[in-house]
Amino acid sequence: MIDFPSKFLSMPNCRMENLGSMEPISIKHYQFFFDLSQDGLAIHSEGKILRANDTLIRMLGYDSIEEVIGKPVLQFVHPRSQSVVKERIQKMSQEGMVVGAIEEEFIRKDGSTLFVEVTATAFFENEVQYFQVVVKNINFRKRMELELERLRSKLKITQERLLGVIEGTKDAICAVDIHFRVIAFNSSFELSFWKLYGKKIEEGNLLPELILDPVERSVVIENWSRALRGEVYTTERTMQGLVQDSAIFEISYSSIRDSSHNLIGATQIIRDITERKHGEEKLKKTLEEKEVMLKEIHHRVKNNLQVVTSLLSLQSEHYGNERISHILKECGRRIQSMALIHKELYQSENITKIVFL
Repeated sequence: MIDFPSKFLSMPNCRMENLGSMEPISIKHYQFFFDLSQDGLAIHSEGKILRANDTLIRMLGYDSIEEVIGKPVLQFVHPRSQSVVKERIQKMSQEGMVVGAIEEEFIRKDGSTLFVEVTATAFFENEVQYFQVVVKNINFRKRMELELERLRSKLKITQERLLGVIEGTKDAICAVDIHFRVIAFNSSFELSFWKLYGKKIEEGNLLPELILDPVERSVVIENWSRALRGEVYTTERTMQGLVQDSAIFEISYSSIRDSSHNLIGATQIIRDITERKHGEEKLKKTLEEKEVMLKEIHHRVKNNLQVVTSLLSLQSEHYGNERISHILKECGRRIQSMALIHKELYQSENITKIVFL
């Protein structure tokens, strides 16, 4: 262990022969500062630690100074930081300069990593070079920075995935703030807006100002206003665009709220349902045609059954044979029963739930 020379630890490249006029009290002051400093302090030479204060001992997780004194400096430096420490020592040995704060990683007694900020100074005494280091514990700050960086990276990945989903959909999506200023939109919305209104939309645009037709502008403002009042709803609109033919859109509106549930904007999702609507109309027309045809078939079946019943009744009256007459009447009654069942079937709204009494 070395003794403290007069104030050399605060002066780079100083020698003892230049400090003869200094008061002994300065050494005591430094000793007091060294022992009670809230930063870790150490002196090392020839690669080994010669002196360390209690703060540094606690930082490294050791119980006593004896566990540290005489040990190699690099024993306490993480492999990721050893090249930086070696370069710093070499530079200071050759140039005898003060090295500014450098972030490093130390290894604690339990094997955990400690993030520190190290400032180093070189000095000589009796032709022997020593190094003083001031170690500031930045473990909490550094881990917060790493956590923040991890969250930023995660947020970036999430945003990229979300952007991929939004851009990958055929639906047109747009969001505005409470002043109708555009804050986000996808490529589908950009194309749809140009087809409908003949305008290129950009973030920061006031949406109503891009719509020239005053009637259409008032409709757009009213629809967005409902969403900005907190209403969630879906509407259908048939629109004639400037660059496209008439189309039918299903437009869904919802509000955007922050973490405190304050309303900060609204979103709009536009889906072109023209083909679907045309398909529904075609299907409806086909069903109507089939319904008319089915009614006609039922009517003809009813008439045919009635004709058969009447013929059997007439025929039974002309036979003198009572047995044959009875058989014809029985057939007529059975056909009449069939006609009644048929009537129940075609007049019923749901043929799966007919109750026969």
